[in-house]
Amino acid sequence: MVHRDSTVTDTMVTADTAETYPTVARAAFDMNKIPSTNIDLGNFPFFPAPKGYQYRNVKLKDRGEEYFLADGKLLPVEGRSFKAELVREESRPAMFSISRVEKSFDRMIKSVGGVKVSTDIPTKAEMERVGDVEIYDKERGFTVGFGGIELNTYVLRNRGAEVWVQLSMNNVYGAICIIQKGDFVKNTKEMELRKDLSETSRTEFENAVGDSEEVAPATDTMLQQ
Repeated sequence: MVHRDSTVTDTMVTADTAETYPTVARAAFDMNKIPSTNIDLGNFPFFPAPKGYQYRNVKLKDRGEEYFLADGKLLPVEGRSFKAELVREESRPAMFSISRVEKSFDRMIKSVGGVKVSTDIPTKAEMERVGDVEIYDKERGFTVGFGGIELNTYVLRNRGAEVWVQLSMNNVYGAICIIQKGDFVKNTKEMELRKDLSETSRTEFENAVGDSEEVAPATDTMLQQ
């Protein structure tokens, strides 16, 4: 989906005014200010489409990159990537509701410890700084590429990993990108449980096979992921 080629996008991009691209000086984004949480997020991409909506043209990558807006700056984030259009379900032809979709994602993300870091429009200067090659040609601006539309950006810090979510919407449809940067670290209870299971399994195995030299239980393969 190349947003700059759409009729809606062309109209919005040409609206090059101070109101469309506000100039605001901000401090650099500080990830350390985002609180950490240990809440289980479930399976990637973690957040389903709201009721009455569906994901379309889904793109999943083990390693992808997207620009996210935080404190007025477009920041490149790399990791496991989910990108999709967000549309009404075919059985529900009613108009796309920006406010309803926004409230639904806001509730879902904040319920697991996420923080909204931006509700803003990228400035013209910031779009030019990153450039069309990065945003469009390299397909790193899936949500940014709407042009002149407010971006809703969220960040979660969870068990050593970061999860970035960005929404871009108009009155017809939306786009969402979710990136998991880094791997989740098992919490203390999970590690203790695995240790207990490992010790139990090893004891039971050794009791069953005795001291036979033909069997060497060096690894608990049943516990490996």
